[in-house]
Amino acid sequence: MKKLVLGAVIAGFILSTSQVHAEDPIASKLSTSEAEEYVGIWQINLNVMDFEIELFLTFSDVEGQLGATLDTKQSPEPLAISNIDKIDERLDLNSELNFAGAITLDVNINVGLEDGKLVGSLADKGGLIKTEFEATRIEAEELDSVQGKRPDPTETRMNIEGKRVRIQFARLEMDTTDRDLFEGMKAGDVQRFTLSRATKLYTDFDLDFDGTVVKTANYADDYPGVYSLWLKKTESGWSLVFNSWPDIWGTSYDAEFDVAEVPLTLGKVEGESLEKFVMKLDPTDGGGDLTMAWGMQQWSTSFKLGNSL
Repeated sequence: MKKLVLGAVIAGFILSTSQVHAEDPIASKLSTSEAEEYVGIWQINLNVMDFEIELFLTFSDVEGQLGATLDTKQSPEPLAISNIDKIDERLDLNSELNFAGAITLDVNINVGLEDGKLVGSLADKGGLIKTEFEATRIEAEELDSVQGKRPDPTETRMNIEGKRVRIQFARLEMDTTDRDLFEGMKAGDVQRFTLSRATKLYTDFDLDFDGTVVKTANYADDYPGVYSLWLKKTESGWSLVFNSWPDIWGTSYDAEFDVAEVPLTLGKVEGESLEKFVMKLDPTDGGGDLTMAWGMQQWSTSFKLGNSL
């Protein structure tokens, strides 16, 4: 059974994408001067159960602190790694990888330098994957040449000092039953879609929408807030509903689990109509902006960051 699960994970990693979006390196607590020899782009080739995986691990300087990203040519954008430590002259990195939008693994990457090569291991904390590797340094032009056309993002994130707010969403398309359902919405209806799971929010911070607070730890102490998000049409415009039942299909909304509702500002998309639904988080001073868009319509709201885990 373990081999079957592992095979499905690796196949998902190759054939789909890891759900990451638009992340630059984050400054870790480790000074770049303590690991200057690691700075650059490293190509990692893994063979797990006869599956070939090509990863690109990039170390860079972020205002004097070491930052790192993990990338593949299938990923929409690099994944920022914020937890980097130096232990016995080796670097120890811990991060989260999502495979095919379905399986999330907490992974550890431990690396050292030997004869100009990066030598290390990658393992998930649940014991599903454990493999060793050698990596070679490459130039940025070489990375650009293999990445090709990236797929559309299905996740948006904000990173603040190693903590995150992130949203997983479906790339709903025009000329589908989902668009028909959207166009048929009346006041009081929430957006439902038949081809995907519900939009899902994870937050390490309390989010304050002008006095309406969405809290962390709604399921357990010391655990991120986890909610499904629903676009709602109202008598006066639109709102965003936060629901404490996160892991459901896009048709399974139940108002009994609603915990908050915040008004949205309706605007118009600049340029051409968007054929696919998209969401985006942008950091601001002490908070963030959340924007959703589809067709020529754009919805937005802002929040402040409250207590964190």
